[in-house]
Amino acid sequence: MSLGLEQMTACFQGILPSMFFTCAKDGTPNAAFLSHVDNVDPTHVALSLQFFNKSRRNISENPYALIRVIDPDTNQGYAMRLKFERSETSGPIFDRMFLRIEAIASYVGLKGIFKLKAADIYQVESIDLVAEEPGRKERWSPKGRRHLDPVFTMKALPELSARMTTAGRLDELLASILSGLKEYFGFSHSMILLAGEKPNTLVTIASRGYPQGGAGSEVQFGEGVIGVVAEARQPIRISGLIRGMLCAAAAKKRAFERGWRPPEDLKLPGLENPSSQLGVALVVRNELVGVLCIESETPYRFHEEDNNTIEMLGASLAIAIQNMQLKEADEEPQAKPAATAQSSPPKDKNSKTTRREIAYYAKEEVVMLDGDYLIRSLPARILWKLLQTHKREGRAEFTNRELRLDKSLGLPDFRDNLETRLLLLRRRLDEKAGDVRIVPIGRGRFTLELNCAIDLVEK
Repeated sequence: MSLGLEQMTACFQGILPSMFFTCAKDGTPNAAFLSHVDNVDPTHVALSLQFFNKSRRNISENPYALIRVIDPDTNQGYAMRLKFERSETSGPIFDRMFLRIEAIASYVGLKGIFKLKAADIYQVESIDLVAEEPGRKERWSPKGRRHLDPVFTMKALPELSARMTTAGRLDELLASILSGLKEYFGFSHSMILLAGEKPNTLVTIASRGYPQGGAGSEVQFGEGVIGVVAEARQPIRISGLIRGMLCAAAAKKRAFERGWRPPEDLKLPGLENPSSQLGVALVVRNELVGVLCIESETPYRFHEEDNNTIEMLGASLAIAIQNMQLKEADEEPQAKPAATAQSSPPKDKNSKTTRREIAYYAKEEVVMLDGDYLIRSLPARILWKLLQTHKREGRAEFTNRELRLDKSLGLPDFRDNLETRLLLLRRRLDEKAGDVRIVPIGRGRFTLELNCAIDLVEK
């Protein structure tokens, strides 16, 4: 073989469609577009088996095939002559391809419908360059991408690790890592989601690069790249998300024509039209801490080395997050702080005092601010408790410990992640209510700042 698969890594990212040519026993040819081609080892590739019944029948009669792939960096085409060896419905090769397809399918509400039936393993017998077609124009540009220098990567990771060890609070830790992803690697859009209060749910706790921070937004396990990463606890890298979604949408249309209806449409988190996504599970001792997700509007933005680098970073980040949560809980001050004077709204001679209505719906455990949704579940209960205490006692300073000891809040006895919930509450207030804030003033201590008049309504 004059050319090797190791030279063709970019061809297996799903950016440009691959053509699969088979031939029946009687010589009748067939051509089909493939959803995914995966590199198995130096002499084998895996093709996704989904809807190609004619191609599959041909292979059962004649095991030889030809596949044409294109390098998205150079637009160079390659023709690979293959021989079918076996089908796999489990194992690492199948799982890797399965997770990628499941993540794409979930975006259009086809999780479990548009799925991988098998990974067909083929031996590569030869690889030939494909001559440029007459009049063919460049179809894709690698503008916006860059390969990571291994030397630079080995320098960046220790520096990011140093940020983790020197961070004083959880919010500082998360912000410094997302900032570092932009600073060192040029990844402009990223988010960190941590385990939510409800089972099999992740909650956005920190993000960078989006018009709105999205703190408090939830992702269910199995929902999109983030949810599938959490469910499988495996990294997923998708380089051609838009094309994959178009394939899934076509399958959805056929399913609709046959009478199938999804329970509901799922919304994309993050960018409105991401072309590349990379998700890494944050796991410590087999416990899912959260998910780090990076995305881009540029196709093929993330390479294999990006995947490896972010995986290594994620392993350290998971430990740092868990350690920070435990440290903040261990170093809390006493539960009874000194009472402070009641905060009052600012006085402006030229304007009326701002008044805001904060309503708590006890049955739903939801807080609304001036009729708009603010937050739910434990953070909502905490905020309502703080506001009531402030109104009743005129106290603005609180400690984490007194909240932890307050049985009415219903915190779990083991690993309540109170610091994470308080951080989420702070982020939501900063985004939605600049005149109602929670401000840290020391380890395990914070103040409730009210720069407006508050009407509390319980419903």
